[in-house]
This record gives sequence, C-alpha cells and structure tokens, in this order.
Amino acid sequence: MSTSSPAFAVGALLGALSVETSLQRELAAILEREHQLLTAPSHEELMKLEVQKEAVLERVRIQAQEVKTCMQTLVQALSLPDTEAMSLTRLAGHLNEPDRTRLRGVQEALIALISSVQEQNRANDRLIHGALTYVTQFLNFMRSMVAGVPQYLPDGTIQELQQSGRLLALKG
Repeated sequence: MSTSSPAFAVGALLGALSVETSLQRELAAILEREHQLLTAPSHEELMKLEVQKEAVLERVRIQAQEVKTCMQTLVQALSLPDTEAMSLTRLAGHLNEPDRTRLRGVQEALIALISSVQEQNRANDRLIHGALTYVTQFLNFMRSMVAGVPQYLPDGTIQELQQSGRLLALKG
C-alpha cells in the first residue's frame, strides 16, 4: 500500500486524533486534580501539577501540528484542492464509509472532551481569581489597620507621622 493512499492517510489521521484524545483526557485529569487542590490547597502539590499541566499543553500543541500534517496528507491523497483550510468535517465529507463514520465519531468525542476540559479550566480559573480577590481584600484590610487614622491639619492636609522602617516595609 502506498503511503499516499487515502486509506493510509485516514489511518494516520485517526491515529493522530487518537493521540490528541489521549492527551486531552490527560489534561482533563490534571485539571480535575487541580480543582481538588484548589478547594483543599496544598501549595507543593499545586506547583507540581502546574508543571505537569504545562508539559501536557506543550504535547497537545505538538500533536495539533501532527493532526494538521495528517490532514494535509489526506487532502493530497484524495487529490482535493489545497486552496482553503480544510476542517475535519469537510474532510470527512470527502471520505467513503466506514472511514467517514469513524472520523466523525473521533471528532465528536474529541469536541466533547475539549469542551469538558474548557469548562473545568473555567471553573478552576474562577476559584483562583476568587481566592486572589479574597487575599487582596485581606491585605488591603491589614494595610488599613497598620496605617492608623490619618491626622488632618487645619488646612485640610494630612499630617505626616514618622513611621518605623519595619512598618513601612509591611505597608509595601
């Protein structure tokens, strides 16, 4: 079988999409673990997870390039015009059964998985920003407690009080 035949190209594309699906599942698991750590924080575990997440995201980026290459190979094997960006849906439309059904099934599963990953990422983002808002408000409260009450002069200006270097360092 020639490496430029449509059957070989379909198989390569399905294989690349299978790897993409595996990577998305791995990312989903990492984001779920991140969610658990955000709700019961362990700073060390969260930092380790961040490194893992970045590594998986890099592998996803590389795999996306592999999928594009496989799609281009299939476009060439089917002798389709290379004048426009070909989506998986359009490409599947040019295939015969059962390849069309297999490709659409993998595509639908991948879309569902990516949607799940995006939703988990949004939930984690909301948790992180909520925690950051809480910490910021707490720090502002602490700063106001350390600052004390301003002393106004008769002309409406605030009297500058001498403060120790330690208090200035705490104020930021």
